[in-house]
Amino acid sequence: MMQINRTEVIEVRVLVAAFITFLSYLSYGIILTVISDWGGHLGISNKGLFFMVFTVSSLLIRFVSGKMSDRIGRVRIIKLSLIILVISLVLIGLADTPLSLMIGSAVYGIATGMLSPALTAWIIDLSHPDHRGKAVATMYIALEAGIGLGAFFAGSLYITDVSMIPTIFYAAAITTFFAYLYLQLIYKRKSQIKPQDEPSNS
Repeated sequence: MMQINRTEVIEVRVLVAAFITFLSYLSYGIILTVISDWGGHLGISNKGLFFMVFTVSSLLIRFVSGKMSDRIGRVRIIKLSLIILVISLVLIGLADTPLSLMIGSAVYGIATGMLSPALTAWIIDLSHPDHRGKAVATMYIALEAGIGLGAFFAGSLYITDVSMIPTIFYAAAITTFFAYLYLQLIYKRKSQIKPQDEPSNS
């Protein structure tokens, strides 16, 4: 009988980054589940408009965020991205017009456009050179788990009551803010990252 040790599937060196990935992608699962109904409730007939605005803003910010990550450090960019992500989720929950929802979408795109490359680079930095494939796989396990759980959470609360949607987004904002607090208050960077992986003043 073949047995697989969990260390053969999970790169333990990147668990902190995977945990942040999991928490930050809960919101994406929520968006996939309820945003079309939320947009329809606000009078948006084209349900793909939210994702178009989100995608364009996400792509545009990547032209500058990658260089920022290399210059000032992964963790700093991730912290900034998480704060912007929290703001975007609150904006989406507060939206009461199509324009306000599109503003929330654009801010969400900026947040994820900064966050995703920084998380990937951080995971590569943290991983053992011989286990980088496993490290990226660990990140994607966390990412997909976050999306799946977020979708399940949103579906369980929403059902058909559109008035619950803002509350769902506020809950996602709180969860995302917890990821920021974890990095800011709990995570001890210097004990887990080699000096060359991050600027010494971050």
